[in-house]
Amino acid sequence: MPTAYLNIGSNRGDRQSFINKAICLIHEAWPAAVLRTAPPVESPSWGFDSPLTFLNVGVALDFDGEMPEPLTLLHSLQDIEKAVSADSPHRNPDGTYRDRDIDIDIIDIDGVRMQTPELTVPHPRADARRFVTVPMQYLCPGWSAAGTTVRLKKNIADLARDSVDSFRAKPKTPVAVVLDNIRSLNNIGSIFRTSDAFAVAEVVLCGISATPPSPEIHKTALGAEESVAWRYFDTTAAAVDALTDEGWTPVCLEQVHGSVPLQEYSPAPGQRTALIVGNEVAGVDPAIVARCSAFLEIPQAGTKHSLNVAVSTAVALWHLFSKYL
Repeated sequence: MPTAYLNIGSNRGDRQSFINKAICLIHEAWPAAVLRTAPPVESPSWGFDSPLTFLNVGVALDFDGEMPEPLTLLHSLQDIEKAVSADSPHRNPDGTYRDRDIDIDIIDIDGVRMQTPELTVPHPRADARRFVTVPMQYLCPGWSAAGTTVRLKKNIADLARDSVDSFRAKPKTPVAVVLDNIRSLNNIGSIFRTSDAFAVAEVVLCGISATPPSPEIHKTALGAEESVAWRYFDTTAAAVDALTDEGWTPVCLEQVHGSVPLQEYSPAPGQRTALIVGNEVAGVDPAIVARCSAFLEIPQAGTKHSLNVAVSTAVALWHLFSKYL
């Protein structure tokens, strides 16, 4: 289904009435085509100074089958401009732009690339005009005059984010993150946010690790401390005891002899993984390391061979999340 994309503008008189009349005449000229419109855009004049603002509406004509030749389409649209307003030239005698009742531009036509004295497709100045690009993204997401795809950022509706209540009710990744005496509240908040992203079952805070509510935790958690379940233990050993009794498998994220490169690790079928991450300076307590069934290490190629604990946790959680998908 080939499509012609138009832009209708007016900055003089009853702008909306002129535009509506033009849309009606376009529909009458090609009644078999599906006519789609974008929401109107209001903007200052482009290419000349005027106290009058423009109202612009993008229009798509989806032709079922053969569509008019581009120059035939252009001439028909010029006739429609005259029918809407006989006194609306686009330019002054010296060639400069002027206020006008109606202006209909061809912005693009599927499959057409042309440059003639009368018509250039795509419109040569389309990408420089917000009143063109905004309607075009509505009518043809990802469009650009250069023919390259513009990747639009997803909005909240596109992401289909859970509410806190729906997140709490949904099935969780069988991973608990155990924080062994994490000192930084910012790191704790960041781990909460990552845990929310990968639907971690719970965060277990131990020893000196601070607990919500806390402004410093919230600064990096951004509310994830409200969505992710958490509990606190005075010692990491007590947490590991409780988790083991509940059927969790303690797995340590630490650089030790005999550790497994993270990319080579897969949880056993049905395994519930308690991922233990350690203090920013000392790492995981050696007594806790000795109680783990597996030791994971993130391969690194730099000079430091260490990562911030929140970053390490994010990398490991992504890996485990991908294994449980």
